[in-house]
Amino acid sequence: CHRAPDQDQGACTCASRPGLLNYNCSFYDGDTIGVPQRSGMFVGSQLRFREETANESCAQGAPSCEKLWSATSSRTDFVAGVERFTVLLDHSAAVPQLGFSAQAQDSEGLLHVAGTGPVEQALCARSRATDAPYQGSPTRTAPCYVHPVHPEGSTLDVFSVGDLLAAAGVQLDDETFAGSGLSSRHEGLKLMIDIHYFNSMPWNGVLRSATYFYDVRAHRRSSFSLHNVVWGPADKAYTGSRTVVKMHGIMMQASVVGRIASFDFNNLAVQLAASLALLAFAATVVNILAMYLLKYRAYYAAALVDKTADFSDVDHLESQSADDLRRTCRRRGLAAGGTKVDLISRLMADD
Repeated sequence: CHRAPDQDQGACTCASRPGLLNYNCSFYDGDTIGVPQRSGMFVGSQLRFREETANESCAQGAPSCEKLWSATSSRTDFVAGVERFTVLLDHSAAVPQLGFSAQAQDSEGLLHVAGTGPVEQALCARSRATDAPYQGSPTRTAPCYVHPVHPEGSTLDVFSVGDLLAAAGVQLDDETFAGSGLSSRHEGLKLMIDIHYFNSMPWNGVLRSATYFYDVRAHRRSSFSLHNVVWGPADKAYTGSRTVVKMHGIMMQASVVGRIASFDFNNLAVQLAASLALLAFAATVVNILAMYLLKYRAYYAAALVDKTADFSDVDHLESQSADDLRRTCRRRGLAAGGTKVDLISRLMADD
């Protein structure tokens, strides 16, 4: 790598990342680069320290002040091994109208790897993965669903930052967008984590317990950063010196979504009634086409319409005994076996 003198201290350009600005890597812990946010977590990947001193001409009572703080030096670091930092995901879901509630510790959530690029393929190959979020078979190719790891004595899900990025199909050393000249490690990005709860499967109905999976999407053009000010000696606070820390990194925002099912008799009745009505309507349309519009409608009509016997003689035949009916059938050359109803039906059909 070669030093970039027109940039902050530690900047350089490297043949392994042509066109992208690089900085020295320094080790930081989770308390330094991990900042909880509402419904999410920020993980820093690049820190810039700018040392500033107060302009004495701007002291209290000064008639004017051209610039309150003057920068004396600056340094930029990349966070070493930020992809190996881990994130613990704890969440819950509730649908009071259906009496449904669930939380992360009740079951294991899988990480959905939807893409089929080299990054996704590598993640599925090196991880314990299945091809479906529920009762899936083991697989080593993308798309897949990756099992999490769990802290000792806990069932909560833990994923590394690198695995979450790979599931979204991105790497920190990728350019933020074509022509920017800056990597996602330098500028940061946003990861949207959708937590899909579900308690039913096709052809299985409602499951005994709900489960969930994680779907991760990356927005590389949406850079993210946080600012913090570290003041100098307490006796010169706001008047002596300070260090402005600007941290770029990965903003992970989580939201709970899903599909929750419940048995509802009223809904079942409505669906059955609508289905039967549609079937009856379809049969009516087919009969009309066959009997009145198609080329061979006369033949179709003859086949569709059954002609029955004249039932006007049923009362007279019912008044006769079974023996009389059998003798009548024999005279007409009809079969004389069976019940009285069979005998009468033969006689009516013979008329």
